[in-house]
Amino acid sequence: MDGMFLPILIAAIVVLLVFTLWQVAQSLMDPDKRKLKERLSTEGPRTQIAGDGQRSITMQTEATGLSGKLSQLGPLKGIYRQILQAYPDLSLATFLIICLILAIVLFMVAFALAGALIVGGVAAVIGAYIPFILMGRKRATRQRLLANQLPDGLDFLSRILKAGHSLSTGLQMMSDEIPKPLGAEFRRAYDQHSLGMSMEDALKDMAVRIESTDFAFFVTATLIQRQTGGDLSEVLNNISGMVRQRMRLAQNVKAKTAEGRFTGYILSAFPAVMFVIASVLNPEYTSVLWKTNAGMAMLAVAFGLMLTGLFVIKKITTVRV
Repeated sequence: MDGMFLPILIAAIVVLLVFTLWQVAQSLMDPDKRKLKERLSTEGPRTQIAGDGQRSITMQTEATGLSGKLSQLGPLKGIYRQILQAYPDLSLATFLIICLILAIVLFMVAFALAGALIVGGVAAVIGAYIPFILMGRKRATRQRLLANQLPDGLDFLSRILKAGHSLSTGLQMMSDEIPKPLGAEFRRAYDQHSLGMSMEDALKDMAVRIESTDFAFFVTATLIQRQTGGDLSEVLNNISGMVRQRMRLAQNVKAKTAEGRFTGYILSAFPAVMFVIASVLNPEYTSVLWKTNAGMAMLAVAFGLMLTGLFVIKKITTVRV
């Protein structure tokens, strides 16, 4: 089975590269993100601070030092934003160093085992991609927790405003009462406002870190209310109710598509399981695939198509609400 190692690695690296390009293209063409950016960038004039004090507070979305220089590069801007949403306290430079170390370690291990540079190169690329996979999972988990905490947080803020407290006091009380991660985000926004940043900029900065359509509704409503006036507590109640309805609908859709997802997983795993069983029962029957160049190429293509099919099935069964 040693001959199967190379085609599997080649197929894996091809699929990872295609998946990376797809994620980059999707992030650039996502209409929801464009609408969110437009909502948060077309508001009224910002509160000015005398002299150079307007830039005296560094926003969380703007890195400093080496990370600040790296985050200015085109491909790294999106990566830095995802790092903020997954690990708010992790710098871009540290993340890239971790990717480099994993790439070097896996290259040395693969080259020592296989003795081929191409195998080591493929292993290095996979090692460099592992932190991105972990970051994506962490980001998805954190975004889900933020979405689940948001309705209760909006109700809590609405009650604070009805009691006669100001919005800044409400942010402080939310940071003390609401657990992480939403409480930590409000604490960061309150600290920024306390150090001189305007409330509008602090809320926009928090919206960039959270990057949620539901949270964008809250920020947009708050910014409009601060310019035009109105009952913000009632608006927050309406938004929290809408968010809860969206969450119920999303859970209902997920339950309806569970059978399709499970079927897709079975269909994707079935060929690999049958190949392993056939290799154990009759090694000569499957040896033509991993002992010949044509067979190895066929295995690589088959493995890539299986992963592609699994990705397509996941996209089909994922309904955005």
